[in-house]
Formats: sequence, C-alpha cells, structure tokens
Amino acid sequence: MKLNKILIASFLSANSYVIYAGEPIEPVMVTIPAGSFQMGDANDEGAQPVHNVSVPEFSMGKYEVTVKEFRQFVEATNYQTPTECRHELDGWFKLASKGNWETNNLNTSEYQPVVCINWQAAEAYTKWLAKETGRPYRLPTEAEWEYAARAGTRTDYFFGNDEDRTQVCKYANTADLYGENILQRDANTSYHNWDTGMANCVDHSAYASIVGMYKPNQFGLHDMVSNVLEFLADCYVEGYDGAPSDGSARLDGECERRSTRGGSWHWNNWPLAQRGRIPADFAGGVDGFRVALDGSAPKQSKATKRFASSLKLAQIKEQKRRDARSDFPDVVTNLKLRQEGDMVTLTWDKSKQEGIEGYRVYRNEVSGTMVKLLASNLKEPKFQLSDTNTLIHDYHVVAVKNHQQGHYGEAAKTMAGWAKVPGRVEAEAAAEISDTQLARTSDVDGNYNLTGRGGIGSQAKMDYQLEVTKSGNYTLSYRVAAPRDTKGFALVVNGKEMNIQKVAKTGGYHEWQTQAGTSIYLKKGKNTLTLKSLDNNWKLNWLAVKQG
Repeated sequence: MKLNKILIASFLSANSYVIYAGEPIEPVMVTIPAGSFQMGDANDEGAQPVHNVSVPEFSMGKYEVTVKEFRQFVEATNYQTPTECRHELDGWFKLASKGNWETNNLNTSEYQPVVCINWQAAEAYTKWLAKETGRPYRLPTEAEWEYAARAGTRTDYFFGNDEDRTQVCKYANTADLYGENILQRDANTSYHNWDTGMANCVDHSAYASIVGMYKPNQFGLHDMVSNVLEFLADCYVEGYDGAPSDGSARLDGECERRSTRGGSWHWNNWPLAQRGRIPADFAGGVDGFRVALDGSAPKQSKATKRFASSLKLAQIKEQKRRDARSDFPDVVTNLKLRQEGDMVTLTWDKSKQEGIEGYRVYRNEVSGTMVKLLASNLKEPKFQLSDTNTLIHDYHVVAVKNHQQGHYGEAAKTMAGWAKVPGRVEAEAAAEISDTQLARTSDVDGNYNLTGRGGIGSQAKMDYQLEVTKSGNYTLSYRVAAPRDTKGFALVVNGKEMNIQKVAKTGGYHEWQTQAGTSIYLKKGKNTLTLKSLDNNWKLNWLAVKQG
C-alpha cells in the first residue's frame, strides 16, 4: 500500500474511534498460497465450462464472521441492518418476520456466524473494517472461495467424495440426525424426503454451530462445506462463459443477485463446485459470510488474540456438551404393515439395545413427502389405527433413547386407494409415478403438484385408479403450468392408448390454467387411467373427470 493511502486510512480510523472506542476485532486469517486450479464441474451445467484459474496469494477468514465481531461494526456505525428476516420455523421457514442479526430465533451464542443480514450489510462490514484497520478487507471472490475450499483436491469435497454422506459430519454442520431430532421437536417437520434429505451421520448441531467446531480443510479453513451460506463479491452470472481467469470478482452480471457458496445447517451438503445465488437485499436465517484480504495473513492484533482466546473457551465448552450426549438408537428392523379395509396395523422387531424408552410412529400426507409425528411413547412393537385416506402413505417407526430418536429406516406403505369418479383427482393420488416428484403447489388450491427439475420428466408415467359410479362417456380437463408449448402426454385407459393430450404454455411454472382434454368411455366400477409424458417443462396439479 502506498504511503498516502496508509495515512488516509490511519486518519479515517482515528476519526472513527471518536464514535467507537476500542480496537476492532480483525478476523483470524489464514494465508492461501498462490496457485492454479480447474474451476467448475463437468457434471454440473451451472458450473461450466470448466476452466483454468490462476489465483494470486491472498488470505481468508479462518471462520465465518461471528455475531460478536459484527456487533462491533453495528455499535461503531449505527448501521441500519434489515429488521425482518426468514428465521421462524413452522412446518418449515415462514416468510420474513420481525428479527435481525441480534434478535432472531436461531442464534444462541455470540460465537455463531452472524445471520439475518444481507449481502449489502456484509459488504458494509468489510468496508468499515478496511477503514478502521487500514487493510483492504473485502468479500472473497467466487474463484477464491472454490480454490480455498478445494485446498488442492479434485474430489467433491476436500475430504473425498462421500457419496453415502457418512463422513461429512466430521467436517461440517449439515442436515443430520441430530438436527432432525430438534427440527421435529421444535417445528414438527423433517429433513426426511425434503429436498436433498439428510446425512447419514451426527454433527451434534441443530441450527448454526459455533464456528470452528469441525475439522478444517488442508488450508486450515473451517466450515467451508456447510454451516451457513456465504455471500461472495461476484455479481451472479449463469455459467462461466467470459468469467475472469485471474481469480478476481465478476462484476458484469446481474448485480441484483450475488454469488454464494457452501451449504447451511438446514440443507444437506453438496459438492464444493456447486454454485448459489441470492438477492443482494435478502436477509435469511441461514446466510452469512467470511472475509478475504490480498496478500498474506496479517499479524494478529491484541483484540484478535483476545477474540481467539474467548472463542477457544466457547468451543471447549460446546465440545464438552456434545461429548456428554448418549449414542443414538439403531434403526428399527422388520417393519411390516397389514391393511384390512380402513384399518392399518404396524409391527416391528423389539429393540435389543439397552436404554430404549419406547417408539415413535411417523407418517406423511402422501408417499414421498416430509413425515410428521403420529404417535409417541409406544412401549410395545405394535401400533394400530384407522387410515381412510385414499392417498398412499409412508409409515416409519423409530426407537427412542434419552429423548433421542434413531434414523427412519425403510418405510412401510399403504396401498393406493380408488378415486371416486365423476370428480376431481389430485395429482398426488397416483398409485404409481416415475420420472417425476411431488412438490407443494403454487396454485390457488391443492396441496401438491407433480414436477421435477425442468418440470415433469419426458419419460414420466402416472397411474391413477378410478372408481366409476356409472358407465358412460366422461370428459377430462387438466390443471397445468408450463413455460412453453409441450408435446404433452399420451392417455391410456384400461391398458388401451387413446390419444395425445398437448399441454399449451401457460406463461410459467407458477401460472396455472385448466386446459380441456378429450372424451373417454369408462365402465362402472374400477378403471385405470395412465398419463405417459412425451415432454418436459410442464406440471400437473389435478385432473377432473366429468360425465357427459
């Protein structure tokens, strides 16, 4: 840095102390050596083309910026942070409600990463820190982040590929069995069957963890795989065409959205090369950041050393708390379901582990969706109830020990019911589906719709069981959403292919229309109706079968 810049920075810093007395806590930094790497992922369209990037030496925060560090910035500047944040759990995250970096439902320690801020607040923090210290602190670039996270490795994670997700809990705070226990307790909701599911291990943190509790990567950086999502300097651009090759930030894209990297405690982890994006003004309960600096890591100031010492004590205390927890129960075995009319009977093998207090039964609204607690404090390996719903349900039984439940294991499923016709048949009432999945619908009514990445798949097949009250001709209509005209689907009635039903564009995936279909003959009693998709980019909420 030139002398005049040092003098200016010193002058600004001295004036800032008139408002804020005390030496600012500079983040604990790690020197990242210069080098080149292949950025991107040949298996991920959003991270292509894979290209060579040469990164000069820089330093990066060993940890994500904590509440304690961010507090100094707010007290020094009176910066107006967001006053609403997505931080409340009710089935899953509610929409934004009152809460900020200091008062939210998810932070319980000054040494957790600061959340309920936005990209703009993170950027303001780095500028304040740069002014106070005379060092040009900033947000990391996307290239720097991936280079630093990989730490010279070429696998999905710096500790390997971990396809079964059994090792990640040693290195990251992710969606796991411990988090599942707390999520069910606090919000009666689940990671099971949600988005990317949960890891097959225990990380002992339900929400954001105190920083530095997990093993670092080869460069000495903690929480790079997952703890909170991390804001980066780059404007977000789809793909890497035209991206800088020198490790600098890309600033020519949609700067209303900024690039992000890493996962958070409420998502399952994903490979280090996977990219994310977030509106610059969005404040969420799982979003944070760390800082970067050109050149090698500076000598730690007295304030930084005090912070590191107090953080160490907090880590030791937290580790003792985690070590004191008992083991989780094993998976319940030999779960069986007997269905007689409306009556469902579940049986399973009684656990032979010591200390098992009982069992819990979980069920979902429809097969493949998130499970909710149905019964608890069961002492014997049997449960019976009436289940009159025509949708397929998944039942799970878990053992409980010291108020902790084990993994869900294999589901026991009910048989598909018969939808009454004439009437409306919900998309999720299918007896069997393939190349598609269920998601909460954005339509004005209905619970779920059939979709997938890029909508319903081009090879999708949906089978429906219809109980028809009277033989005759019936007209069909479909509640669909599609961003473009599609080839639609072939209609098969009782094993006989009838005709093709095209799905016309509606304006987007959240623009729903009821589109008229064909007329078919249905016999009285039981009939099967199959939709065989011929294209993607469409969704189905329901179909209606009317007489005449």
